[in-house]
Amino acid sequence: MDFLDDYKIALQNTAQLYSFINKRMDELFDYYSLSNFEVLEQDRLFFRSLSTFESITGLNFLLSKNEAYLNLLLSTAVRLNEPFIFEHFLNLLNLKGLEQSKIIRASALFMNCRNAIQLIDTYDTMLIFLEQAFLTETDFKKEPLVVLLNYFATAINHFGEFNERRLIEVRSLIIASFEEEQITFLKDSILEEVIDLDISFENQPHKALQLIIDSYLVKDPIPETFAPGFIIESGTAYADLIKANSYSMFEIWQLNRDFYNQIGETNPIFRSLGRGTAVLTTEDQLIVYMSQLGKMHFAKLKDAFKGLPNNLSDIHLFDWGCGQAPASKMFLDRFGVENISSVTLIEPSLAALKRASLHISSDTQNITTINKDFDSLIPDDFKGHTELTDITVHIFSNVIDMENFQLHKIIDLLRKKNNGITYYIIVSPYINSARVQRIETFVEEICEDTASELMFTDTKRSGTWNLSWSKVIRVFKTLS
Repeated sequence: MDFLDDYKIALQNTAQLYSFINKRMDELFDYYSLSNFEVLEQDRLFFRSLSTFESITGLNFLLSKNEAYLNLLLSTAVRLNEPFIFEHFLNLLNLKGLEQSKIIRASALFMNCRNAIQLIDTYDTMLIFLEQAFLTETDFKKEPLVVLLNYFATAINHFGEFNERRLIEVRSLIIASFEEEQITFLKDSILEEVIDLDISFENQPHKALQLIIDSYLVKDPIPETFAPGFIIESGTAYADLIKANSYSMFEIWQLNRDFYNQIGETNPIFRSLGRGTAVLTTEDQLIVYMSQLGKMHFAKLKDAFKGLPNNLSDIHLFDWGCGQAPASKMFLDRFGVENISSVTLIEPSLAALKRASLHISSDTQNITTINKDFDSLIPDDFKGHTELTDITVHIFSNVIDMENFQLHKIIDLLRKKNNGITYYIIVSPYINSARVQRIETFVEEICEDTASELMFTDTKRSGTWNLSWSKVIRVFKTLS
């Protein structure tokens, strides 16, 4: 049976559901994070069914996986416009004293509205919560933006047929916020598409809006064809400069700071980075990203490397979602180029991947580049690495907690290629408890059925570590 069939059976009672969540949390993340509106609407597995509703309610939400599951349900209740179910699960969250993110607080404001006046009056407060969420809780502006779009979808549901005047009023609020350019997360072209939406009831605006949201929630645009073979930046002024010297990662960062100061107006470029999650395509994006967002990554990686033994050698390094390879470069600086046998760089952005291999080319010539997003990877991409008996190190820097790839697929791929002693380094910002659980699920699934050791763990929320930064670090070892 497939995932949905198994899930439907598990929802029949609490014990079965608990077991399912415990064993298949990676697939639950994928289902609720990546499914489009039509799929979710066809499979309202936890809505409008007393037996499944009771099964969910009976879970012990003090367990971290169950808490993450509850947060997935709350987000989906917003997407499907199920206010009473949302309210019930929110009450469970509050009853157990669990974390209530600003995203959830913003959603609660309009999900609990009973009339047009309430919906309109709550707009400003909701917008403040969403802006705070973007600035302090998430590195991915899609989350607060999608909540705002679901607010608009709620208005369409309530007023689209019989009270278009109120619907126009709601849309005017969104237009005004967008045009004022005071709210950071609103600086996105999707709002232009939403503002231009025909809200006449006969044109099914709710369905049209959900299609827009579905399209927006798809990963950042990835080329249909990837560049094969070895990729490196050459023939540019930047490449000539890097090749002429042997730079440390700190010196590369300083160079990018100098280039950044020469760019001029950088706000549009900075916004295009998506808080460090976008697929980069231009020279200016590469420079701005490295100069402005790099320092926080360096601090987390430096802490994470403390969890590894100091005497590692014959290392085959894999850098997943490598960007411009700051993690690989820092690793080479820290453990010595003489101890690195090979480096494999995996990155969907062609521009970033070219620069990544350039950055480490003075340290090692044994570089493999894989220009793909995670969902496009197959075992054949790693031919020549699957039989390695030396030490393997996988670095996932600001990757595993992101919800734009199939978690269970990458876990299966890594399980197949695990051989000998393997170290995993995971660093991410602290977003919320559900995103931390995504990381914990990854660690647990990789370690299943193999000898493993958790070597270092550290979690700091925003404001409790190094200025206003946050971090989640997991370092562990497997032996198979």
